[in-house]
Amino acid sequence: MKRLRTTLFVWVGILLLIACSPAQSDNSPTFVPIQPPLFPEGLGAGFPVVQMSDGSASDVGVGQAAPNFAFVWDDGRGADLTSLRGKPVILNFWATWCGPCRAEMPEFVKLHDAGSDVVILEVNAQEVLEVIRPFAEEFGMRMPVLVDEVGAVRQLYGVRAMPTTLFIDAKGIIQARWAGLLTGDQLDQFAALIQAK
Repeated sequence: MKRLRTTLFVWVGILLLIACSPAQSDNSPTFVPIQPPLFPEGLGAGFPVVQMSDGSASDVGVGQAAPNFAFVWDDGRGADLTSLRGKPVILNFWATWCGPCRAEMPEFVKLHDAGSDVVILEVNAQEVLEVIRPFAEEFGMRMPVLVDEVGAVRQLYGVRAMPTTLFIDAKGIIQARWAGLLTGDQLDQFAALIQAK
């Protein structure tokens, strides 16, 4: 009986030690990283799903470092914003129900299809793939269309209005933030701005 009690105390101590230990928080991604040339081809570039983000809601502004987040494909490959350093990035937040999003989407598709070195990430605002896919088919969206059902990236960037677009230079610094409809000329000007940095 004494031996059983001792064994029981040892196990309880071990379990308490494990439960009270600080959690590992190395923030390492849980995916096999890939770069833009290796992004899947085709509709929505395979519709990667937002996996994680660093931080909570904030008003991210011009001149600040773009907060990091990750997106992952079904096969376990993925990317995060920091892995895209060295390339200018456009983050476009949109939704299928948004009229201005519909009006500007052909311009984003045109910029992507022109073979620009700008990485365009189309972040859908809290809709499911069954709703997103027909929209992507209609506009021929072959850039990564990020499925962010819970709105983690939208919250991370403090996006309230649709559409909202952020222009990030190759060093990861936000050079411009635009809420509302972008014309083709405006999109080209902002893309040139981040390519020049």
